[in-house]
Amino acid sequence: MKTYMTLMLVVNLLIVLFSGHGYQAEKIELPFSSLFSAAASGNVIYSVQQSKLDQEYREAMEAARKLLKQPIGTPAVPPDINLKCTESVAVERLGGVYYKSLVQPEEALCQRLLLAAKQLRLVSSGAEEKANDAILTAGLLFKRNFRKVDAIIRTYKPSPEKLGAVGYASLRVYKEAALLGEKEESPMDVIGGWAARVADKYLGELRRNHDYKAISAFLQLSKLARMLGVSESEMSGLKELSAAMVFKVDFDATCWVSAGSQTVTLKGDAKLTAGQNLQLLMGEGGGKYESYAGGGGGGGRMQLPISYSVSMKLLEFKPCDGTAKLSVDRIGADNETWISPQTGERFTAPGKEVDLFVKTVVDQLFQGYRAEGGGFNFSMPISNLQAQMCTGNFTQTGTVSKSGESFSASITFNITITHTPN
Repeated sequence: MKTYMTLMLVVNLLIVLFSGHGYQAEKIELPFSSLFSAAASGNVIYSVQQSKLDQEYREAMEAARKLLKQPIGTPAVPPDINLKCTESVAVERLGGVYYKSLVQPEEALCQRLLLAAKQLRLVSSGAEEKANDAILTAGLLFKRNFRKVDAIIRTYKPSPEKLGAVGYASLRVYKEAALLGEKEESPMDVIGGWAARVADKYLGELRRNHDYKAISAFLQLSKLARMLGVSESEMSGLKELSAAMVFKVDFDATCWVSAGSQTVTLKGDAKLTAGQNLQLLMGEGGGKYESYAGGGGGGGRMQLPISYSVSMKLLEFKPCDGTAKLSVDRIGADNETWISPQTGERFTAPGKEVDLFVKTVVDQLFQGYRAEGGGFNFSMPISNLQAQMCTGNFTQTGTVSKSGESFSASITFNITITHTPN
């Protein structure tokens, strides 16, 4: 009884496995409601139904033996999958479709064998040997797919476009063959070497050609490596990708107010690098007030130099969509030094009767760029295949309130993001 239960568990598992991948084996239409009738002595098995099951089992075994004698045909051609800008779901979907074509006709016949054995066992307590033969024969059939995997790897390596489909289908073949008790030395190391060469290619395109879309391809390779059980360290590695994802941000700003026709210019830069989340680049830098003009009267004059620190993040970095958003925590210093024209004394803004010059203009005119939680966000298009990845010009004019008075004002903020790989 224990042997029977174990055998039925194995057969059911295999049938669910193959059926779950969307394959439809030859359906056996049997009116199971008529197979049994109640009787005082128990269920009586109709011999005519058992005969039909025996016939299906014999036909499936005969078809299997015939196929085992035939040479393995040329495997189906794997589809091209451009790993650049292709979602993981799409890679798995295309790989799954290719797997279905690769393992036929063996898998359909495997399912037919296992289903026939299961149904025969339901009506016959003496079918354990047949069920065992069915599982063994199904394993031998499916083992032919090992040779197909060898062939497609040999034929299409080292094509970057074929790697996704071949890698996915190969993994499926070896996993499902193992469930049938068939094992051979896995080709995953070979596929890992293939992935390593493809990774080097994409890293080179990122470094030399500034192909920012290659970043998405490398991330797909990392996911594929994990799926195949290949260590990412066997590829070029995420450290090399991080080293290639280094950017310099240069910025400058011009603030003007009508009172005294005062103008302040400032400029600065920051270095952005990739952290553990390779899709978020961030870094620190600084800005410096370059010049001050205008003034006079009783308002005082700004004393230079004034420097300040700045933090930046490249949010929503989407090379495949051609967009990026730069987050800047501040534009302008938190303190400014001024000199009174009457006394020559220095005083600091913000103070009791004086506001900051730059930040007042920025905060009031750049409300449309204000980020939730503070700072400013600036969206820019990405120029792929260009070292100068992003440029942006942001200008606003209007009226600002400063030190209790209202003035006309304007601000221009220019940004340039340049790729500077290590």
